[in-house]
Amino acid sequence: MKKRKIIFITFLLLVLGLVVYYFYPEQHIKDGQKADKIVVNKAAHELLLYYKDELVASYSVSLSKNGLGKKTMKGDNLTPEGSFKAKKGLKTKFHKAIGVGEWEDCCVVRIHGLGEQFGWVGKFHRWVDLSEGCIVLTNNEIDEVYKATVVGTKIEINP
Repeated sequence: MKKRKIIFITFLLLVLGLVVYYFYPEQHIKDGQKADKIVVNKAAHELLLYYKDELVASYSVSLSKNGLGKKTMKGDNLTPEGSFKAKKGLKTKFHKAIGVGEWEDCCVVRIHGLGEQFGWVGKFHRWVDLSEGCIVLTNNEIDEVYKATVVGTKIEINP
């Protein structure tokens, strides 16, 4: 009986921890803040926003399902590396999206949200890399990044 009680309490604490993680509010950027550069550090799974060389926000992201290698061709399911210019106003099923330079044109590589179908996943998407080369944020996070950037914003993607 005592063993069952310990298992039940452990399970309850685990569920409580997951609920707190999911609903814990995160404000990454101040309202009205602009950004002139997006930096993605793939190994750290982070997206950083800069304005005039000052860090203004940071986000945890999920990446491509084939690991941290450098994208070299369409269909390799890797995230590209290098310097690019942001493209906006794209039609997408992923809530909102920012195109990643020339990779947007050939391979539809984007920084995007989860979309309406998977928006409920929220921050749990960070636990697994499942994209086909994109950089994935929650819907609320892509709203912040989209609002802070303009067409042509510099995007740097590092290994």
